[in-house]
Amino acid sequence: MNLCIRCNKRSAKRYCPALRTRICAVCCASERMIKIACPDSCEYLRSARAESRDREAELRLKEARAGGKLDLGLSQLAMAAAYLTDRAIVDACRGLQGAAIEDLKDYEVLAAVENAIKNLDTQASGLIYEHREADGRVSDLSRRIRESLSKGFDNEAPDFRPKHSDIVRALKYVRDAVEAHMLRPGADPRSYIRYVSLFSPWPEQEPQQLII
Repeated sequence: MNLCIRCNKRSAKRYCPALRTRICAVCCASERMIKIACPDSCEYLRSARAESRDREAELRLKEARAGGKLDLGLSQLAMAAAYLTDRAIVDACRGLQGAAIEDLKDYEVLAAVENAIKNLDTQASGLIYEHREADGRVSDLSRRIRESLSKGFDNEAPDFRPKHSDIVRALKYVRDAVEAHMLRPGADPRSYIRYVSLFSPWPEQEPQQLII
């Protein structure tokens, strides 16, 4: 029996086109698009995206009917800002744009987004002050989120840049989405991270080297 090269414990039954070898189903599910740069051609990635998209739509509809607070009426600029926020979160897990924040959890993402809102509100008031968290990982992620939002619209004309209210609304949207994932029964502590990672492509790169 060939063992999975990622965990060296379970049988390697799934062919991974990113690693060009077989790995186990558990490592495939837990590492796809976070530690493994899966190509769009991967059948397991396509299946995971379809299933996750359908399940998320069903859960959000159910939560909305139950009085959930997730704002689904964002403007185009606010949606773009929410996308940049999600990309900053995913990049932090992958080690892009800085060292990886290993095994980041949804509750840390929630705290980082809330910290980012607090800092952006303070900045908009004209005060020069940095709100820091006791957890350095949270402060680091908050900084990455704000940098991503700042750089993301640098090349846009002033009329096409989001206002402070758009940015804050986008961050509150992400915050509420993270909370929704955390409140679901039996939720994985990285549920939101895994979900947004599925739909955040890795930068173009050479296939990963096989390490045995």
